[in-house]
Amino acid sequence: MKTVTLIAAGSSLALLSFAGLGAAQDRTNPQASDMMKVSTSQSVQPDYVVELFTSQGCSSCPPANKFVSKFAQSHDDALVLSYGVTYWDYLGWEDTFGDPSFTQRQRDYGEALGARSVYTPQMVLNGAAHSPRYSSSDITSMPLSKTRPVASLSLMADGKLRIDSDIPANYELSLIRYTPGLQEVAVKRGENGGRNLKIENVVDEVQSPDWNGNSAVLDANLKSNQTYAALFHAPGSVKIVTAAVLKR
Repeated sequence: MKTVTLIAAGSSLALLSFAGLGAAQDRTNPQASDMMKVSTSQSVQPDYVVELFTSQGCSSCPPANKFVSKFAQSHDDALVLSYGVTYWDYLGWEDTFGDPSFTQRQRDYGEALGARSVYTPQMVLNGAAHSPRYSSSDITSMPLSKTRPVASLSLMADGKLRIDSDIPANYELSLIRYTPGLQEVAVKRGENGGRNLKIENVVDEVQSPDWNGNSAVLDANLKSNQTYAALFHAPGSVKIVTAAVLKR
């Protein structure tokens, strides 16, 4: 496990479409019947949210990459996301999926969850717990609440992304654009030089849209097979109270 001194967090938290997230998990928004008339896709709500902070330049990360990929492929009620952090780039290989905003997201989690440092690999479960490693049974023993609020995402015919929920306006919304499935990277230098790494559900962008307690409409900006997930964090906390994943 690799550690680095925690830098004070300053920005707020800003999340695969699991193509397979089961229809049994589809929690319909009261407005869904009207929305379907003008939308091209709908969403589902996962029971688990696993965020992996990883680096292509970290020799300790490949086992965690493999674990979350296997978990994602065997649990269609889970949302798994992989963020490339940037603080190991100095070792000779710049993470091709890395972004400073993902590093900041990890630091925000670390500060809120009382971690003394950030480290890779790090798994954050439902915004409520973190560890360098979890077992499948660890994750499935800590699901989101069965009575969690309803949230939904819709890709509209005009290219807009719509988010709907009755979650109050003082909750924080994280909107994650990512590429579902495995991506393979041939690492040429650094600690993993000469290895081909396989990384699941790579995060491409994190946003923190304003939330008014009812809905939000934004430009989708989707490329290729990218999709969106929305996470709602409890006030004054990073704990995830509910999530939605756009089905495409």
